[in-house]
Amino acid sequence: MKLKMLSGAVICLALMSSAYAATCPTLSVTGSSGAEDLTFTSARIKDGSSANSVVICRYEGKDDLGASSGLRLGSPVQGTGGNWNGDDCTVTDGDASKCAFK
Repeated sequence: MKLKMLSGAVICLALMSSAYAATCPTLSVTGSSGAEDLTFTSARIKDGSSANSVVICRYEGKDDLGASSGLRLGSPVQGTGGNWNGDDCTVTDGDASKCAFK
């Protein structure tokens, strides 16, 4: 019994201390002419050092279609990886994983 409790406590501590990388979600739009998956183009971190931080994800579609989404995680956020230049990250191939954050 003690071993089970100790194992559970160790697992909980490990989960609380582990940081995970997140990415901007895939975004699709639907209209009268059909559905379209938008292509991820960039991300920006606003107020990254505060609990009110927001990651703004930008997307482009055909013609003049574009969209942005904001992710508020409730904790400070920082970019991970080499594509980040300060609080901005851009890609040309639509790969949101190149603009991961934690």
